[in-house]
Amino acid sequence: MAVDGDSRLLGSSEVARVLGISQVTLRTWEQRYGIGAGQREANGRRRYSPDDVRRLRRMRALQAQGTSAREAARLVLARSAAEVTAMERSERLIETTEMFDMTTLAGLLDDSLATLGVASTWIEVVSPVLKSLGNRWNRRGDGQVMAAEWALATAATSALDRYTGPGKTATDGKPPVLFLSGPAERHELPIKMLSAALQDDGASAMYLGGFVSVDVLRVLNERFRPRSIVVWSMTPHSADIALLRALHAGGMPVRPSGPGWTGLPTVGEPVPGSFTGALDALGA
Repeated sequence: MAVDGDSRLLGSSEVARVLGISQVTLRTWEQRYGIGAGQREANGRRRYSPDDVRRLRRMRALQAQGTSAREAARLVLARSAAEVTAMERSERLIETTEMFDMTTLAGLLDDSLATLGVASTWIEVVSPVLKSLGNRWNRRGDGQVMAAEWALATAATSALDRYTGPGKTATDGKPPVLFLSGPAERHELPIKMLSAALQDDGASAMYLGGFVSVDVLRVLNERFRPRSIVVWSMTPHSADIALLRALHAGGMPVRPSGPGWTGLPTVGEPVPGSFTGALDALGA
C-alpha cells in the first residue's frame, strides 16, 4: 500500500509474517511497551511504516540475543541498542547460523546494520564469523560448515537489500563507483558489503552483480562516467582476465579487487586488500 509518495504502510499480518512472530505478540508489544504501529485506519486497523518495522526488527533481534522483552523495548525506545558489543553480536550470530534459524539471523543482521552501519557490521560482526567457519572448514571440511556459511551469506545479502542507511539518499556529488563480479564468482558478499559501506559514507556507489556484459558496461560507463569500475574476484577460478582487459582497452577506469587476482597479469590499479583500505581508496 503506497501513500504519501514513497511511504509504505503494512498491515499487522504482513509485519508478523516478515518478523516471524504472531499478531498477538505484535499487539502485546504495543500494549505493554509502546512499540507498534504508528498509524491507525478509521476502522482501527494498525498500519506500520518502515520506521515502525525497523523498531520491531530491533526488538525481535534484541530478544534473540537473550534480552528480556522489557529491556529490549527500553533499548529500542532509547535508540541505544548499540550497547550490545560487536563480540556479543558475533557470538550470537554464529550460534544462530549453525542452527539455520533464518528468521533470527535476519533480525540480528538488520539490528547490526541499523546500529553499527555497514562497515562495522562487516569488520566486527560478519567477517569474524565467516573466518571462524572457514578455519573449521580447513580443519574438518564437512558439509555442515559449508551449509552454515551459505546460510549466513544468504541472510547477510538479504539484509543489505533491506537496509536503508544514510547513503541511500545522500551522495558526495561525485561520479559513482561501479562494482561487479565475474560470472563464475560465488562469493559476492564482501564486494557487496564494500559497495554498501561506500554508500553508507555518503558516496555514490552501485553494485551491478555478476552477469554484466561488456556491452552493458560500455553503456553504463557512458551514462555515469564512473570514477572506478571495480571487478571483484575471490579465487583465481573466478578471475575473468578477458573481461578486465576488455574494459581497460575500452578506456574504462577498471580496478581489480580481491585475492583472486593475486599473481595474475592484471591491468588497472588494484584496490587495497583490506576492507578499510579499499573504503578509503575508493571514497577518496
